[in-house]
Amino acid sequence: MMRKMLSCAICTIAMMALLSVHLHVVPPYSKLPDPHRLPHPSVMHLSCFHSFRLDSALIGIPIVRSCGSLHQIAIICPVLNPVRTIPVTPSESKGYLLAHTNGGLNQMRAGICDMVAIAHIINATLVVPKLDKKSYWQDSSNFSDVFDEDHFINALANDVKVIKKLPIEIGSSMKAVKYFKSWSGMDYYQEEIASMWADYKVIRAAKTDSRLANNNLPPDIQKLRCRACYEALRFAPQIEAMGKLLVDRMRSNGPYISLHLRYEKDMLAFSGCTHDLSPAEANELKMIRDTNDNWKVKDIDPMEQRSKGFCPLTPKEAAIFLCALGYPSNTPIYIAAGEIYGGDSHMGDLQSRYPMLMRKEKLASSEELEPFTNHLSQLAALDYIVSVESDVFIPTYSGNMARAVEGHRRFLGHRRTISPDRKALVRLFDKIEQGKLKEGKYLSDHVIESHRKRQGSPRKRKGPISGTKGTDRFRSEEAFYVNPLPDCLCQGGSRNLNTSIIIKSELEARKHRGYTVEATMGVSLLSTFPSLVSVPSLTISTTPTIRCPSNAVVIRCNKMDTDVPGENVLRRREVLKCFGATVGMELLASSGSFVEMASAADLIQRRQRSEYQSSIRQTLSAAIKGKPELIPYILTLTLNDAISYDKATKSGGPNGSIRFSSEISRPENNGLSAALNLVEEAKKEIDSYSKGGPISFADLIPFAGQSAVKATFLASAIRKCGGNIEKGSILYSAYGSSGQWGLFDRQFGRTDSQEPDPEGRVPQWEKATVQEMKDKFSSIGLGPRQLAVMSAFLGPDQAATESLLATDPDVTPWVQKYQRSRETVSQTDYEVDLITTLTKLCSLGQQINYEAYTYPVRKIELSKLKL
Repeated sequence: MMRKMLSCAICTIAMMALLSVHLHVVPPYSKLPDPHRLPHPSVMHLSCFHSFRLDSALIGIPIVRSCGSLHQIAIICPVLNPVRTIPVTPSESKGYLLAHTNGGLNQMRAGICDMVAIAHIINATLVVPKLDKKSYWQDSSNFSDVFDEDHFINALANDVKVIKKLPIEIGSSMKAVKYFKSWSGMDYYQEEIASMWADYKVIRAAKTDSRLANNNLPPDIQKLRCRACYEALRFAPQIEAMGKLLVDRMRSNGPYISLHLRYEKDMLAFSGCTHDLSPAEANELKMIRDTNDNWKVKDIDPMEQRSKGFCPLTPKEAAIFLCALGYPSNTPIYIAAGEIYGGDSHMGDLQSRYPMLMRKEKLASSEELEPFTNHLSQLAALDYIVSVESDVFIPTYSGNMARAVEGHRRFLGHRRTISPDRKALVRLFDKIEQGKLKEGKYLSDHVIESHRKRQGSPRKRKGPISGTKGTDRFRSEEAFYVNPLPDCLCQGGSRNLNTSIIIKSELEARKHRGYTVEATMGVSLLSTFPSLVSVPSLTISTTPTIRCPSNAVVIRCNKMDTDVPGENVLRRREVLKCFGATVGMELLASSGSFVEMASAADLIQRRQRSEYQSSIRQTLSAAIKGKPELIPYILTLTLNDAISYDKATKSGGPNGSIRFSSEISRPENNGLSAALNLVEEAKKEIDSYSKGGPISFADLIPFAGQSAVKATFLASAIRKCGGNIEKGSILYSAYGSSGQWGLFDRQFGRTDSQEPDPEGRVPQWEKATVQEMKDKFSSIGLGPRQLAVMSAFLGPDQAATESLLATDPDVTPWVQKYQRSRETVSQTDYEVDLITTLTKLCSLGQQINYEAYTYPVRKIELSKLKL
């Protein structure tokens, strides 16, 4: 009795410790610590004097190898090679494309790059675009005043012929003015626009913004957009030189933040935001909005706008946000903005918290800035340069400049861009004003946690919002220039990235600031560590680090945040809690009584099945790699075993019956014996190390199909990286659809059939008509879409199969859709739909035993514990 009471007491203490100690669960294959974490203060004070961290990547081509998740990987192989799919030479040009840009600097930049791509698509000679001189900014700058015109022409020479002026001999009667449709694709330009060459020699694009679709364009066109934006469209030499000077002067103060404070008169008038403004100021903004004919919406509810997150942060709100993120008051901050509305009357809070506020007017003399004065586009270009090169970029509004800078920083490598969640922040700011919430640790922790995934990390471009249609559907997509990945990723190109930013060597700058720099590769991260870590100098190791911890669970004993300065040691209470948690985890993980009572969803059994699946995949992958010519036959083997399901009798399906000689010898399975032999050999090896019994053919054959599919996806990624296996593997790991296999992997525990399935259930795919294929797929609840995506499973020649399927009007659109998808870098639509269909096929009529392949763990004899 005493022994049982003591055991219960230990378990109770352990559970209490578990509830009070922070546990950080590390995935088994997480190899790289995330170096881009938001600053987390160790000691929180309202004045913000506490530790912080700034990270920034060197200019160049950072390649971080990782077996971790996508947000931990920054892989940039800039696309600077010319596009050669549709050669354009002066003799082949059909005519001339004039482009009159509209909007501010960054809206015009995006429009110019799209015009380059459109000129390429329609075989046009592009005339150097005209900049907008009539918009709100009233800037008289010409193209050559803002951009390096000669470099623009020369950099695109192999893709598009660009000339400075339209030839004099072209008459006005041969010109046409055209408003290109927004977010249009290849078909629109190749058919409707290109057909105009029959009647005109010159086509003038009346507007340039958002004229080209963000997605579903050929890879070469997307690469050309990247090349135009990040290589050809370089700022004019005088702007580059001044930008270099401003960056150098900001760098002299150490790592800095660029704050795009969009609290300017035009933005406030356009958005209708009046929070913290006087009635007179609000009326002035309304008058500006009412008199501007280009702004269609006149009556705006400012409170509704702010509550929905449609308003830029005020300077005061920006100060609270920076403080909550943990940046101290001595952080150098560059204000990337024009004239702040209201001037010092609205900048007081931000200035008092962060006295090291810098603007170009403070960093440079009036004589140095004189050439750019009264030219807002050129002044905006200076802000753009300083922002792209900053250690951290924080936009207070998601306008054109914020989006352009974020995209450029993504292209150059992972440079942290923190995008405030304005809708969520407004609720916090209102509580502070109402006295319901105070600034301090709670606010800081909440803000930091909610912004961990809003840092501009490499990821796929977001598609349209579900449920949107027509123009709204395209408008809801993430713009191409906000996130040019993965289209501008791993497509070859020069390793000498010629950016539009001319600054001194970053290594020299780091050495100048007193850091010890160890350079062994074109990758580096700058980190200023918290004051708790006493180091005389910071060594920046540029060698990629790969860590793959073998332990599935790590218990970390975190130091408690305290308001007592200097108290930076672990207390005895924390040590005891950690010890209790360790004992508790050991008891929970190893005690036989707990395991025997566990359900099928028990974490230990899940881990066992997951580890077993990983071993199975490794065995199958190695077998397939040794005989890649069998991949098409493995796919057909998987399909034929699964598609034998009969809904009426609820028999057949993926039950492994195809292993029987009487079934594998049937006409529909002709040529599949070699694939079955490979599976049988793999089974022998798998059974030799299995701790939970032999694997069933019903499970092994679908897993063989999965491994074959993954092999085809990987091969496609390698081809897209010019045959470079290393880059292709990283591309597939980062941007492939591996995360879509979750449901497939859970269908693990099928039972083998003890007899062959009845004959006549599986067609002979190579002889079947499209209608017969459709009928078979329909009989198991699938349609033309699923038939099209499974084309690789219907015989060894996928191209021939798709040619046949394309003769049917019901299947043709889906065949074309997946062919286009396979041309893209990530081929997302094709991969996701194929995985979904294969998952459905491999679950037909099966009862899954979720305890299959599990085994008892070593028991702990509680009676032998010394207490």
